[in-house]
Amino acid sequence: MNNGNIEIGPPRCRGLVFDGDALLMVRFNPPDEGDHWQIPGGGSEPGESLGDCLIREIKEETGLIVKPGRFCYLAHVVVGNRVNPHMYFEAEPVGGALDDLSGMTSEESEWFVERRFVKRHEPLEIPAFPQHGVWDRVWDDRELGFPEPVYLGAFTWKGSRFV
Repeated sequence: MNNGNIEIGPPRCRGLVFDGDALLMVRFNPPDEGDHWQIPGGGSEPGESLGDCLIREIKEETGLIVKPGRFCYLAHVVVGNRVNPHMYFEAEPVGGALDDLSGMTSEESEWFVERRFVKRHEPLEIPAFPQHGVWDRVWDDRELGFPEPVYLGAFTWKGSRFV
């Protein structure tokens, strides 16, 4: 119910993990969102640093252990009266394996279909969201060394898509 009060959700940390000219993506199919690709990451827990959140979420969703790097992008996702900040960080893989998903809950493991590195010009058969404009610019920004953080804007969730 929207009573006019705006609620700010905890930051969601997402990792820009590269392997040559490919970016790590996860494909999952939760019942309320449908089958889609997205950049791995998730919500922070109370008292957790953003770096620790990024490390935990990447490990849970992909099996990789990462070293957090620079802050690259900020976007806001609006769902009803809740605003969720999404923060994108470069992340360097330093261990783990893509097939180690022992950190996932049983519910998450049912939703996660695939995780792999996706090449820049590779066509995906299903939607890639929430991209918040990241996919369209991450390659050029990476070539420039991510010179400064960029605000990508606000996106509204409309049940199964962003507008």
